[in-house]
Amino acid sequence: MDDVDCLVLGLGAMGSATLYHLARMKQSVVGIEQFETGHGFGSSHGHSRAFRVFYHDPLYTELAEATLPLWQELQEASGESLIHLCGFLAYGGIESPLFEQNLTAIRRSRAEFEQLTPEDVTMQFPALQLPKQSMACFTPRAGFLDASRCVMAHLSEAQKFGAAVHEQVRVENIEFAGDRPGVVRTSVGDFRADRLVVTAGPWTADVLNKLRLPLTVTRQQKFYFRPDGPLLQGPTDLPVYADYDTRFYGFPMHGPGIKVADDSRGDTTHPDHIDRTIQQTTRQSLNKWLKALMPKYSFQFHEASTCMYTETPDQDFLIGRHPHHPNVLVGGGFSGHGFKFSTLIGLILAQLVVEESTPWPIERFALDRFD
Repeated sequence: MDDVDCLVLGLGAMGSATLYHLARMKQSVVGIEQFETGHGFGSSHGHSRAFRVFYHDPLYTELAEATLPLWQELQEASGESLIHLCGFLAYGGIESPLFEQNLTAIRRSRAEFEQLTPEDVTMQFPALQLPKQSMACFTPRAGFLDASRCVMAHLSEAQKFGAAVHEQVRVENIEFAGDRPGVVRTSVGDFRADRLVVTAGPWTADVLNKLRLPLTVTRQQKFYFRPDGPLLQGPTDLPVYADYDTRFYGFPMHGPGIKVADDSRGDTTHPDHIDRTIQQTTRQSLNKWLKALMPKYSFQFHEASTCMYTETPDQDFLIGRHPHHPNVLVGGGFSGHGFKFSTLIGLILAQLVVEESTPWPIERFALDRFD
């Protein structure tokens, strides 16, 4: 049996960030991943995740803005290109309630933003042509993160600070022992930990099955298209763009092409049994939407893949202590919009482990709020 000071279960976006910050704090820490690090079976892989500050709640805007310098610090330390500040363009119909809710919230925040007409958008981004009866908001200190690179940068830097990483190790059971996590039984043997951090993504409810967390896992898909004709669609030419009526969103050219996806919730699933068959009707709808948004181009489908959202009933996160075991910390339920915050969430979890408190306002993310 291996005795460890701190054990992190799950090394996707949140777990890799937690491992990194704990290692920087000079903690003796071990991370366990059930697959290979950087795998594509969960919610943290791929070429891009939106980094936005345009939110329905000023709290998330505040947290996103606080996250930006942490990403820039990691980018500098790792030497990897992690964040692309090409801006974020949100738009919706004149009476779009979702767009109006976000616009009201950003006005209450300190974030930099600009309201634009469809004509303004085309002047600034010639490839884009919004519907005539629409309104738009552009936030310049936004863009996208290179997701897989971010995860691997956190892990690589964590290892430089002395963290240990164990891949292809599946957790079979956690035996709690009073205030301690006790024994974590895995496919390669047992670990006894003084402190435990669970960041298992779609598997969080399984790992903490006795807690009965109200988490729903849904199947989501992303599609890559390649445009015909001259390119004015890279990060220097286009922002990340999101239609708040259809809930479709897209990115500039990056990786294998232009990534687009539907933010509407997909079918409920279990991460071990997810159907990864690509939905052709969704592909066709996104292609049609992309063509209407950029009528000067035609787009050829290139590839698609599946990921998952892990949602709470109120769409807020789960961050904090296990209600019955204070030396167990949990980060989960990031509801399809958590990746951008992962390096800050890793810092918060590390602070809770080491200092037993955090200066960040996480009260509304408590694990026992649904009891």
